[in-house]
Amino acid sequence: MIVDQLDTDAQVQLGRGSYMPVLMRIMEMTAGPVFELGCGYVSTPYLHWACFVSKRKLVTFENNPAWYAFARRFSTDFHTAVFVEDWDKVDLSGECEVAFVDHAPNERRRHDIPRLAHAHYVVIHDTDDSKQRKYRFGRAIAGYKYQYKYKCTYGPATTVASNLHDLRHFQMRVR
Repeated sequence: MIVDQLDTDAQVQLGRGSYMPVLMRIMEMTAGPVFELGCGYVSTPYLHWACFVSKRKLVTFENNPAWYAFARRFSTDFHTAVFVEDWDKVDLSGECEVAFVDHAPNERRRHDIPRLAHAHYVVIHDTDDSKQRKYRFGRAIAGYKYQYKYKCTYGPATTVASNLHDLRHFQMRVR
């Protein structure tokens, strides 16, 4: 499938981007490098423009050729798109203040969440209890010292995890 064949009407649904309140808040709180695991219609453009003014380093990792072609459209001096052939071979050890985890296959997340333990904040999409049981990444999240789960009325839950920052007082207020 090439990028022009991606059906935007089918892809953009009310639940898509349910992580945005959390991701926006974390991005506003930080200024360091960002990793995006999995490209998307909502996250990639947002992260690109959030990093644009300060030229904050952003790396988008993607294993699907069509999504990679989409991510490449955002490539600049501060935003790099990396095609992933094998997630096990991706170096996630670099400096990273914010890591956004929303890549496929979902089962892969349980392996990559612990590999981001050095990041200041790891924002993980699709953390509803049913999905954590199905894809078994709840244990990977539990390995972090601090966690905060945001339950959105309109879509899947999002969890913030950190070993460096106490999240007990982190709250998302929806009016």
